[in-house]
Amino acid sequence: MPRYGRKSSRSASGNKRSVRGYTLRGRNGRINYIGVSNNPDRRAAEHKKDGKRGSMKVETRSMSRESARRWESGRLATYRRNNGGKNPPANKSRSGRWPF
Repeated sequence: MPRYGRKSSRSASGNKRSVRGYTLRGRNGRINYIGVSNNPDRRAAEHKKDGKRGSMKVETRSMSRESARRWESGRLATYRRNNGGKNPPANKSRSGRWPF
């Protein structure tokens, strides 16, 4: 019997652990952006299209969306601790989460 009103945590491929954490670094090696994506290649192309320059490095193995959000929030908190309370230049929100 199908369950209505409940989203599945599985990706389109059926894998529950399909999200990866990454950093976008400038030519000087400094972190410009910290994020998560279920498709890092597509996300790299989106960053390039949006004018965010640098090299993207996948930092984590595949994990659940919730684990990836915790990694991202923790990584942003560490960055802020080491950089006078400021986020990486291209990160807009303090938690990494969008308001939707």
